[in-house]
Amino acid sequence: MAIEIIPRKAVLLPLWLKILFYILIALLLTAVLSYFILGHFQKKSLTALYNLEEEIRKEKTPQKIALELEILSYQKKINDFALIFDHHLIASKFFSFLEKTSHPRIWFSKINLNPGEALAVVSGRAETFPVLGQQLQILKKEALVKNASLAKISLGEKGEIEFTLTLSFDPKFFK
Repeated sequence: MAIEIIPRKAVLLPLWLKILFYILIALLLTAVLSYFILGHFQKKSLTALYNLEEEIRKEKTPQKIALELEILSYQKKINDFALIFDHHLIASKFFSFLEKTSHPRIWFSKINLNPGEALAVVSGRAETFPVLGQQLQILKKEALVKNASLAKISLGEKGEIEFTLTLSFDPKFFK
């Protein structure tokens, strides 16, 4: 084993490495210090919250509790009504639609309306075949009608045309 007698100079680290070392040490100290400071603030906040909850419990009287329960029951009823109203289908829109799109020489005698499926089966009479054809064209041109089809057709006692139409609507029509 050789013993060196000649002293060597210590290896000098670059300046940027020294700066980086001190920055990282400072960040480590900041993180550790922040951990303890935030822990202290959390304990302080929890204590304040507990004290406020105790004050609220002391302030609640039986009348206030009863009133609060009554208000909550009304709120539940209002929310239930809103839910029902959102899902309610307005079937009366169909009648204003039918009034607007009916041919003057068509008479409707029976209507079977199913708003849940956006479907209507309409029976009636027409004076002639061309009038019935015009009525079908009017219905097919409507944007709200997805499909209009003639389900049944026959001649009546007085020579009029008896028919049954099946109308399928856009589901948004009844909302």
